[in-house]
Amino acid sequence: MFLLSELTAFLLDKNLIDAMPVIDKEVEIDRFASLAHPSPDALCWSKKILPIEQIPVAAVLVCLPQQPHNSDLSTVMLHVKEPRRAFGEIVSHFCPEEHKTGISEKAVIHPTVIIGKDVYVGPGTVIGEHCQIGDGTVIDANVTIYRRVTIGKNCHISSGAVIGADGHGYVLDGDKKYQKVRHMGNVVIGDNVDIGANSCVDRGVLDDTRIGDNTKIDNLVQVAHNVVIGENCMITGGCQIGGSCVIGNNSWLAPSCIVKNGTRVAKEVRICMNSVVIRNVKTSNVTLYGDPAKVIFSYSIDGESQL
Repeated sequence: MFLLSELTAFLLDKNLIDAMPVIDKEVEIDRFASLAHPSPDALCWSKKILPIEQIPVAAVLVCLPQQPHNSDLSTVMLHVKEPRRAFGEIVSHFCPEEHKTGISEKAVIHPTVIIGKDVYVGPGTVIGEHCQIGDGTVIDANVTIYRRVTIGKNCHISSGAVIGADGHGYVLDGDKKYQKVRHMGNVVIGDNVDIGANSCVDRGVLDDTRIGDNTKIDNLVQVAHNVVIGENCMITGGCQIGGSCVIGNNSWLAPSCIVKNGTRVAKEVRICMNSVVIRNVKTSNVTLYGDPAKVIFSYSIDGESQL
């Protein structure tokens, strides 16, 4: 795939390593591999300092600056401050993902839909009337997008997602029978947003449900009516965000956490796995855990994790 000299030049150009390592001979890297399945032609990475005996037999190990070397191995050590970030940039540069474009003949798209440039819509996807799809957005197969949904530029909507269906809104009539409340709001999704497979984003009752730029939503997530999610949030698998919640910018919701309807969460807050938030979180830069969720320590999006 690429040579070690090409790799080091790339990392230097991106300021991911401080100095060029000593290279006795050119090495060809043919694959990426986990620490569990290394090979002499592979690039591996580790986010933690490995014991000497656990250093893999690989072409290259992208590792922390403090990582010691095993002199018995030929593995080339590339010391970087953020191995995970470096690995991500390496993959994106040397093995870029092909951007699909075009509209499948098996997609069902209302004639009033406005579609930008370089958009992909997969087979079996249905897009309702008066929707808008921004430039460069990819909508995989079997996605359902209801009426008047706006999706920004360079988004990725994975298969099975449902965007713009009515939320779970009902009232009791005079006979104590539940009657559906018609939802008149819409869904507005910003730029560079990902929505995972089989996730649901419900339309608002009156105000729009909104998802901010660069927010990433995992598979099997429920975003209820009137929710507002800020920019650059990470919403992981199985989360349930109740109606009319507000999630601040740069927040992280771990798998299967629940945020009670009407709750407001400040910016840059982390909610741990399986936690249940039932009260407003007014303070930024905190981590919550438990049922009901309570502050257990601080949090910073660019700081060291205490978990």
